[in-house]
Amino acid sequence: MTVVGLPVWKVIALVGLGGLAGASSGLLGIGGGIIMVPVLVVAFAYTQQMAQGTALAVMIPTALMGACTYASAHKVSWAAALVMVVGAVVGARYGAELALALPRDVLRTLFALLLVGVAVRMMPRGTSAEMGLLGAVLVTAALVRLFVLR
Repeated sequence: MTVVGLPVWKVIALVGLGGLAGASSGLLGIGGGIIMVPVLVVAFAYTQQMAQGTALAVMIPTALMGACTYASAHKVSWAAALVMVVGAVVGARYGAELALALPRDVLRTLFALLLVGVAVRMMPRGTSAEMGLLGAVLVTAALVRLFVLR
């Protein structure tokens, strides 16, 4: 049995992935792609380009819902959003064209490096610096394994 041309098990798994990405997006203010893209590539065998395009399509309603929720609590700077959207729309267009033109392995490596960079930047500072460094090393090793040494 299929739903929208996909096996039922895959529909259920993708709904769960969407829920996780949506919750992460609303909770942490991150784009759901940081969760969806690696899972689509590793668990569902999507190409990097297919995973990125799918994640972007999912983010449209996800971002709208999250933004509306934050806006209802008066936690959106509409002036900053308006200014950023100009660059974001242009950047998204050319970024997507570049992603489609790059070889799959180059794109996967760039995505893995982005994840590592974000992970290192987000590590706690101060008294737990050693744990932050250890976490960064572990995350780096895992991402290299998943995305580069495949």
